[in-house]
Amino acid sequence: MLTTKLLRLLILTPALALGVSACTTFGTVAEDSSIEGRVKDRLYPILEKNQPHAVDVVSHNLYVLIYGQVPSEDVIAQVSNTIKGVPEMKKAFNELRVGNPEDVSTVSDVWITTKVKSSLAAEKGLDSKRIKVITENKEVFLMGMVTREEGDKAALVARNISGVDRVVKIFEYID
Repeated sequence: MLTTKLLRLLILTPALALGVSACTTFGTVAEDSSIEGRVKDRLYPILEKNQPHAVDVVSHNLYVLIYGQVPSEDVIAQVSNTIKGVPEMKKAFNELRVGNPEDVSTVSDVWITTKVKSSLAAEKGLDSKRIKVITENKEVFLMGMVTREEGDKAALVARNISGVDRVVKIFEYID
């Protein structure tokens, strides 16, 4: 017979593997994945006609971030119009930029993300597990469910990381 500790381990391991934060349920994680797929499906026809592009979609707690590079302002506007009305999505943030994706250093962005995550984890009074960090072309996007104080503190920490050009807060505030 399984012990209580073993049962807890079996229940908690998938949650930790998925990176489920304290404020996110399994249902929300599944819905976020579904939203990402629906948004990408809607964007596919636009992006295929408009090369070169590098676009990604992240949904966190039903807040959607669309980021990357596209060839024109017109594409950015088309994306905004196309994603309106995606079911279950609370709010969308179109953070696309006009630019050439070949000019973006993925290695630099990964390094910035690592530094931001490490600095957030070391910051006292901040639960960094509730903050998702995405970096694109030296822009840091912070997502999650936090208090206003935590959000401001996280943004300040990210702004002070070497190599960061801009910080965008995409938080859902819980106070």
